[in-house]
Amino acid sequence: MSRHLLVRYHEVALKGKNRRGFINALAVNARRALARGGLTHPVRQDFGQIRVDLPDGADTSPALHALSHVYGIARIAVADRTGWAPEEIMDGVDRVIEREWNGAQSFRVTANRADKRYPLTSVDLNRQIGAFVQSRTGARVDLRGADVDIRVDVREKAAYVYVESIRGAGGLPVGTSGHVAAMLSGGIDSPVAAARMFRRGCTVDFVHFHSFPLVDGSSRDKARDLVRVLDDRQFGSRLHLVPFAEAQRRIVAAVNPAYRVIAYRRLMVRIAEAIARRAGALALVTGESIGQVASQTVENVAAIDAVAGLPILRPLIGMDKQEIIDEARRIGTYDISILPDEDCCSLFVPRHPALRSTPQEAERLEAALDIDELVAMSADNMQTVTFPG
Repeated sequence: MSRHLLVRYHEVALKGKNRRGFINALAVNARRALARGGLTHPVRQDFGQIRVDLPDGADTSPALHALSHVYGIARIAVADRTGWAPEEIMDGVDRVIEREWNGAQSFRVTANRADKRYPLTSVDLNRQIGAFVQSRTGARVDLRGADVDIRVDVREKAAYVYVESIRGAGGLPVGTSGHVAAMLSGGIDSPVAAARMFRRGCTVDFVHFHSFPLVDGSSRDKARDLVRVLDDRQFGSRLHLVPFAEAQRRIVAAVNPAYRVIAYRRLMVRIAEAIARRAGALALVTGESIGQVASQTVENVAAIDAVAGLPILRPLIGMDKQEIIDEARRIGTYDISILPDEDCCSLFVPRHPALRSTPQEAERLEAALDIDELVAMSADNMQTVTFPG
């Protein structure tokens, strides 16, 4: 008898002829996550699931923690592997009872016969295992609100016995849906937007604009710390630190104060797109949510989008602030995001920003700027940091 982690996927299983590629990517990412935790447990592909083999007596917590960050995993269970014979399965059930019962007064049995060649039906297994558990514990059967749900999964030449599973990160494996570039501020929203793109299978480059030396270097430090946390879900990241101080000086000198933030954002999109194209990214990602700040009205979003040649994806567009905060806490970026810093978007912000600009108006106000020069200057002077460093 041996112990294993059973990794179940859901959305991946719905894929068609390319399903194998998604499963392979998920297995690779599981290995990377375990390796990040210093674990060398073998990861094997089984029919309808991925199996992680645990050493005898191993603490399961480190592996469970590592795999909880892997997108594409629906649930993870710690299971005992037994032979096919009913008496071997009962031995596994007995072992689980000794370890997991904790004074339970009721139970149910959920048996699944994944290998249809097994001579007993799922109903037969439920009955035999239920009778054994009842004689062993004296507990009553409760199919709706049981204290313990004993699960038995019969597969080719083996059965797995366990009592519970934990929820995984869900979604699709990172690396299966293309490459994007996320505009990363030091705030709460943009790291959550990047993580949502991970969950949809994308790999992400990060682009952070800073105004050093007009302000201190705290926003760059926060960006590094945020990407370091996010990289535990991507397993290899690049952060592009873009100097924006000179561009801001020129915008301040040329643009009506009410429209400065729109001009900043339009120029940032142009610069981020130039960097994205160099990195092979197919879209830009932002953390904008409709109506959250002045630059995120529908009119201003449209004025900003007008300069983009790549699609701009906004995975948080319909979320409210509390939903975004809750997700930031779940992915581990919230405590970093709320640290004080001096970011470029807070520099030279007008008291009364425009709420309803148009592309034509923004273009007229930018006429005095050499946009191509500003884009080339900023993109050419960026610094790229790789993770893990």
